[in-house]
Amino acid sequence: MIKLTKKDISKCAEILKNNGLLAFPTETVFGLGIKASSEENYEKLVKVKNRPSDKPFTLMCSKIEDFEKFVKIDEKTRKIINYFMPGPITLILKTKTDVPHFVDLGTGFVGVRIPDDKFVVNMIKEVGEPLLVPSANISSFPPAKNDKEAIEYFHDTIDGVVEGECINGTPSSIFKIDNGKIILIRKGLISLEEVEEIVK
Repeated sequence: MIKLTKKDISKCAEILKNNGLLAFPTETVFGLGIKASSEENYEKLVKVKNRPSDKPFTLMCSKIEDFEKFVKIDEKTRKIINYFMPGPITLILKTKTDVPHFVDLGTGFVGVRIPDDKFVVNMIKEVGEPLLVPSANISSFPPAKNDKEAIEYFHDTIDGVVEGECINGTPSSIFKIDNGKIILIRKGLISLEEVEEIVK
């Protein structure tokens, strides 16, 4: 595992382009990312996090066009995306019929997020495609909030870690949108009331 800084954006992107695992700070908690291009990459994440393989990983994107290829976006959802993204929010949306199985694991839904962090957004842009990004932790343990905690969790089971600390430390709010209904899945900095207000 190599240690990098936010100045090493090209090296970070190179690790991800080569299907490597990279831990990095976001505006919420540390993320553990890999290119969202293959089931093999999905399996790498499951193994290193020791996570049950029946729970899809969030797609982290640099722009809305990135996840339009994977999910259905209606007018209400677009309003929420345009208002709250980039930001500490994850939306679980219905997937399109042709998405690979490892993206939604047959659930018909996957989480999408655009982080409010210029380094992360620019890194994803340089990779050229979305990443699968859960929080950087072993399943059932608290998310890492800095590079030291990420290293303690993963050591040499990942390819690189970006130095830094998450100022916020609160995971993103998660909302599921199903047939026009907005359901709070995980409470974060953005409340259900705030989201509902935008789509009135």
